[in-house]
This record gives sequence, C-alpha cells and structure tokens, in this order.
Amino acid sequence: MDPIKLRYYNHHFDVHPRHVGRGVVRYYDLTIVLGGALYYVDSGVAVGTVELKAGDFILIRPGEYRQRLDSEPVSEYVSFNFLTDMDLSSIPTVSTDAPTAEIRALLNACDGFLATDGALDKIGYLLGALLLTVRDTVSNAHKHPLALEIKNHLLKHYTEKITLESIAEQFHFSVSYCNNVFKRETRQTIVDFVIGERMRKAKELLVYTDFSLPEVALKVGYEDYNYFSRLFKKHVRATPTQYRARYSGK
Repeated sequence: MDPIKLRYYNHHFDVHPRHVGRGVVRYYDLTIVLGGALYYVDSGVAVGTVELKAGDFILIRPGEYRQRLDSEPVSEYVSFNFLTDMDLSSIPTVSTDAPTAEIRALLNACDGFLATDGALDKIGYLLGALLLTVRDTVSNAHKHPLALEIKNHLLKHYTEKITLESIAEQFHFSVSYCNNVFKRETRQTIVDFVIGERMRKAKELLVYTDFSLPEVALKVGYEDYNYFSRLFKKHVRATPTQYRARYSGK
C-alpha cells in the first residue's frame, strides 16, 4: 500500500456544521457523513450546491475548490486531510451509501488511536485501508443498473460528442428517464457529469503535460478553444493559463 501522509483527522459528533470559506485545497480532503447533513458549493468538480446526507461522502482533490455552507441540522461526520500517491481516480467527488459496516469499523479504529503516540501515522495506515474499501464499495454503489451503465459509457466516451438524445438512443429509454435515473443515483445531471470529467482531465493535462492549450481543449472534447476556456474558468474559477501556471511549476 502506498504511504499516506495524514495532516488532520477529526470525528465531529453532534455539531452544527459551520461555513468553510471558498478556497483551493492543497491536499486530499475526505469527509464522510454519518448523521445529519452537510452542504457544499462548487466543490471539486461538482456543480452547484451538493447536499450530503448520512452515508454519503465527498473527496476533494489537491488543486480543487472547497466551500461548505452553514447548516442547522445537528450532524456527525469524519474529516481527513492527507497527501498520497495512491491512485484515487476511480473514486468520484461525491458518492452515496459508502459507509458500510467495514468502513464504520475502520472509523472506530481511527478514533481508538487518537489518544496514542504517533496517532496520525497509525490513522494514516487505517485511512489507506479505508480508501481501498471505499474504492471497491463505490464501484458498485449505484442501485439502478441503468445509471451504472450510463456512467460507464460516459467515462469511456466523455471526450467525444455526447448528447442526451444519443444516450437515450444508446440505452433505449427516453431522454427524461435516463437523465432522471442518472441524477437520482449520482446527484448530477448527465451534462454536468460529462463537463466534470472533461474539466478533471483538462486539469490533469494542464499540470502534467506540455500540450498547448488548444491541444488540451481538443483532447477533452472541445474543438472551440475559446468556448473551452470560458467553460473552464466558470467551473474551475481560473483560466487554463492561470491554472497551469499555478500548479504545474512551469
């Protein structure tokens, strides 16, 4: 298992979640909701306000934005801030119904280490096991097989021209039915999911490759660079040029 450098761990019991100002995180931020609700705005690649209920989690990656709203319901949630070389690309930004009995047992074990010497190192090892469990769990988390089929199709073809009509034709259901099932299971519309995947890949290409900006746009499905640039700025809150300069070290 790849090493994890844990920066922060906290299990929040029966609290009123407070506002977290909008900012870029420079580490992985994993929050698992065990009770109540949390509300995030434009965090990671999620568009708009996302409500997390018991059993849900959000994983915000380094370089992505995080903003959480005040909320009145008393909530219970667990927060991890960490750095790792593990491949977490298959874990979505937001997922539902993740805390299985195994995950809850790992969280309880984390709590048990809090008062011991080297607590963060010990919890870091447990976090590695927890992330592997989450990764395996969420891969089959969708309750409706159509949502999973659509998601798998989108992950393979998101750089291509995709329309709601083409999805409906592919799976032999109406546009509204496909979109409603997908949104119910993923909490994103098909269009928002495609945009999110394109923006995620674009950020990766901007940081880790030397492709020109128009080449990056083409590789994630946009022939019109100016349109891509406007869309990127809307969802990432930085232009492609600014993002590359900020995170690529070039």
